[in-house]
Amino acid sequence: MTSRLQSKSFDELTPEQQAQYKRIGKARAPRPDGQFGGPFDPWIRSPEVAQRAMSLGNFVWERTSIGRRIVELAIIVTGRAWRSNVEWVAHAKMAKNEGVSDGVIQAVFDQGEPPINAPDDEKLTIAVCRAIHETRDLPLPLYHASIECWGETGLMELIQTIGFYSFVSMTLNVFNIPTADGDPTPFPRDE
Repeated sequence: MTSRLQSKSFDELTPEQQAQYKRIGKARAPRPDGQFGGPFDPWIRSPEVAQRAMSLGNFVWERTSIGRRIVELAIIVTGRAWRSNVEWVAHAKMAKNEGVSDGVIQAVFDQGEPPINAPDDEKLTIAVCRAIHETRDLPLPLYHASIECWGETGLMELIQTIGFYSFVSMTLNVFNIPTADGDPTPFPRDE
């Protein structure tokens, strides 16, 4: 898969883009070719988007009350809904590292039911994410279950995670950002 985004060296970027390149570089090392990969290179093309996306992303990555395991699970459900290669490949590994089982990860990929022995909060996360992606709404029983599990703050943070990673997935898909060398491309698309 080949990216649609034209690679630019640091010197080809505008001063505003260079500032965001440096800002992203504090959190993520560029590859040997000078690119960051993922959504970062497209974001740099719009410096204010890069600034705001990094700030919001930092919140999702570091400070939600729902915890990294649930965040990573929500990300892979979202990546699967959007058929986003980079999102799926990167975050399926992270979900596993955070304790999401191979069975749950495979169920998300297959768009099937999670294993019966999956933790209740993981089953709920999958159901909430799928409902929002598929119906653009959250049925009242899932709303009540979410409030009971995570409270209003946690549900809001889960919604934010789904929304942010929909934005990330759209960015990756539109610019056809490839997975890293050696990683699979689970969702083939026209180049």
